[in-house]
Amino acid sequence: MGMMLLTGMLLTAAFITDITQRKIPNLLCAAGFIAGIGYHALISGGAGIGYALLGALFGFAPLLLLYMIRAVGAGDVKLFAAIGALSGGEFVLQSLMYSLIYAALIGCLILFWRREWKARGGPIYTMLMGIMIWKRLKPLDTYRKSAHHLRFPFMWAVMPATATVFWQIS
Repeated sequence: MGMMLLTGMLLTAAFITDITQRKIPNLLCAAGFIAGIGYHALISGGAGIGYALLGALFGFAPLLLLYMIRAVGAGDVKLFAAIGALSGGEFVLQSLMYSLIYAALIGCLILFWRREWKARGGPIYTMLMGIMIWKRLKPLDTYRKSAHHLRFPFMWAVMPATATVFWQIS
């Protein structure tokens, strides 16, 4: 339970800095990563280090892919590695899945609120159909370079996502 409290504190600090400064400090991510490895090493020795490193990898790798298509920032990638080191692979993967769902919902709400659904929805729909039907990644590359990105702090989605996972495991 101590790791969940520490994870919650890390997420709260990341949320505040992401909302106010639009960045997640490297020092915060590094502290979470080191705390996770240290804690698990102390509790379980070498197996704990492996657990923390595997959790970090499970957080880092999928977010790196999202970073490569400009869906998230570099701070989000490092933060998810720290979350994985602290709380393990299962927690971080569940948090990621819920984060993506919440991000999609938030994005749709923003588009409806701004009345931009038709203008922005068309290019997104075209890109998704190009990928799913024709199995081509070229539309993704074109979209990635376009001005149709909807930007908001990913932490808007991460906080309710991790709260959902905390609620499920408690």
